[in-house]
Amino acid sequence: MTFTAPGSVPGTGPGFTSPPDPMPPAPTPGPTPTPPDPVPDPEPPRPTPPPGPGPSPSPTPDPVPPSPTPVPGPGVPDPQPQPPLPGPAPSPVPPSPGPDPEPQPGPV
Repeated sequence: MTFTAPGSVPGTGPGFTSPPDPMPPAPTPGPTPTPPDPVPDPEPPRPTPPPGPGPSPSPTPDPVPPSPTPVPGPGVPDPQPQPPLPGPAPSPVPPSPGPDPEPQPGPV
């Protein structure tokens, strides 16, 4: 049995400390954050092959063969050779007279 002074309210008075305030409830933890996906290591660099004595290993394209001359089909007529166009008729050139013969000295 506790001693209380006459006229006093139980739980008060000298030497009495009030009970501490109740602690607020701890916050409820939220959802656990998902850890980020691990970042994959980058692919290690491939070793560079040493340069060879020849040309670069890039393949050269094959030369394109020339297309063959098209052969006319059965429905295409063969081209006919055109006769040469007649030109102006050549004018007859008179024979040029030769140099005059030197006069021969006659008998005196």
